[in-house]
Amino acid sequence: MIVRIAQYPLQKRLLYGIAATAVILIAQQVLTVMAHGRLTFLLISASLPLVTVLFGAWSGVLLLSSGIAYGALWMYPVGTFAVPERSDQTVLMAYAVVGILLVAAGEQFAKVARRAGRAEAATQDAAVRLLQVERDARHRFDVALNSAGVPFFIVTPVVREGRIAELRWDYLNEAAAQLFNKAAGVVIGSSTFYVRPAGWDADLLLERLAPLAEGQGRDAFDVRVQGANGEQWFQVVAASLEGSVVAWFGDVTARVRAEQALAEADRRKDEFLATLAHELRNPLAPIRQVAEILEQPGLTEDRRKWCITLLRRQSAAMALLLDDLLDVSRITRGALTLRKEAVALKEVIDDAIETARPMLDAKGHEFVVKLPARPIHVEADRLRLAQVLANLLTNAAKYTPPGGRVELAVAADDGEIFISVADNGIGIEAEKLSAIFSMFSQVNPDHHRQGGLGIGLALSKSLIELHGGRLTASSRGKDKGSCFAVHLPANTRVMPPPVPPHAVPAVATSVDAHRILVVDDNVDAADAMTALLQLEGHEVRTVYSGEEAVDILTHYSPQVILLDLGLPGMSGLEVARQIRATPATKDVTLIAITGWGQPQDRARTAGAGFDFHFTKPVDVRQLSQAIEGAVAAP
Repeated sequence: MIVRIAQYPLQKRLLYGIAATAVILIAQQVLTVMAHGRLTFLLISASLPLVTVLFGAWSGVLLLSSGIAYGALWMYPVGTFAVPERSDQTVLMAYAVVGILLVAAGEQFAKVARRAGRAEAATQDAAVRLLQVERDARHRFDVALNSAGVPFFIVTPVVREGRIAELRWDYLNEAAAQLFNKAAGVVIGSSTFYVRPAGWDADLLLERLAPLAEGQGRDAFDVRVQGANGEQWFQVVAASLEGSVVAWFGDVTARVRAEQALAEADRRKDEFLATLAHELRNPLAPIRQVAEILEQPGLTEDRRKWCITLLRRQSAAMALLLDDLLDVSRITRGALTLRKEAVALKEVIDDAIETARPMLDAKGHEFVVKLPARPIHVEADRLRLAQVLANLLTNAAKYTPPGGRVELAVAADDGEIFISVADNGIGIEAEKLSAIFSMFSQVNPDHHRQGGLGIGLALSKSLIELHGGRLTASSRGKDKGSCFAVHLPANTRVMPPPVPPHAVPAVATSVDAHRILVVDDNVDAADAMTALLQLEGHEVRTVYSGEEAVDILTHYSPQVILLDLGLPGMSGLEVARQIRATPATKDVTLIAITGWGQPQDRARTAGAGFDFHFTKPVDVRQLSQAIEGAVAAP
């Protein structure tokens, strides 16, 4: 107790000292009255060690001296410091000796108290520093694990009946806590059976981590998770830690998918090589047989012509296979370049139909072509675009049972030009749609019966993308047909190139009559054009301003409008835009008749919706051909 009091601050020690002295003085006064003061001073000796410990040796000596004087004053004769009696002298001497010993003992107590106080203070300071070190270490641990960005957790086993029954989350860093969609504090202490990342299998965690909690070691395994974002893969690396399990885990979905893609590509490569061998053997077999036939004596002329026809057909088939392979190689190396030109989309479609016609006819399909009323010209590689459409038509014919229906349709709007090839054939299952444009992919698994290398759609997709467009596929499912669509951006649409004068045939003496509207503020020019068109048998109306043109269209429905650009008031471009914006006239053939013929002028008319752009003076044969071609379009 004295040691503890000695460690108190000075103010508190003074309070204890004054209180102890007061108690002693009161007791002493009581004894003085009762015993006439004799030996009552001895009570002071009880406080000597305490006073010495609290205030030092000098205070003990002072208190001892006060006690001796106090005792002498109350010994006989009372009131004087003289002590004549030997017995009293002995008592005072004994008191002095004992008091000195008590002061000395108090001084030793004080030293012990000071050492104990310093030791306790040092212990407390060490405990505070140790606690701070622990906090700093935990903080650095949290910062290191959270800044790593890799999910990390610690789980602790719960043992029931001698075996691990479940695991509880003991620690999560921020990256791991985010996978729970909860605050980490809610997860900590929860069972992995009830709280875990979305899609994770609690039984798998227990099966793989429980052995590590029971012993020493480490383990690494992959976890497949089917969550809201689709299939994901995580790699977990776990190790034992004093009865618990620590584990890192990372998202390896990209790696797993890459491995799956490599395996799928390897499988397709093997299938492609087998298919290539099959496809090459098909034409080689008849070629070899024809060679044997040509060596036979007495070969008739008809048989010889038949052999030549067969050789040409089979060699052409081999050439197509090799061309596809070379095209794929050039696209892969970025060596394929397009030879773009302004070409009528109808001509491209005719080329494609010519290529696919034998296949369509051989299977007896109903073939339907739907083209817009207005002709469309695009800037494209005619050969490559026709190659894509021919491939789509051939595929539709190939994968549609005999007597089916194949439809090719063209549409256009302000955003894109849309060319679709639809059929009512075998269709495409939903899970195969995403891979239909992959290299060596087959629409039908029974590719040896259907033929083909499985590169046609991949090649077609790449060719369309080189044009700045995209190729899409859709199907309602197995045996419900499919639809492949080419989407070309609207900026590929261009004005048709001028027809060379010498290449245009003479105007036919007999032409179909068409309804034509002539709009020109030059009255003579408008009337002359009207007279010429009427001589050719057309029904012609004439107006001399843009406003009149818009007004007459409310009650007159022309098939062709010849429109001057430099009109007073409403310009020809404004009239054209209003015509295209009106449903009743949006498909009418618009022909610009203007004195402006620069490339930027043609771009402006194309943007306003004109189908043709002729500069004054107009070549009559070119104009007649444009009118006949436009109106003849289905």
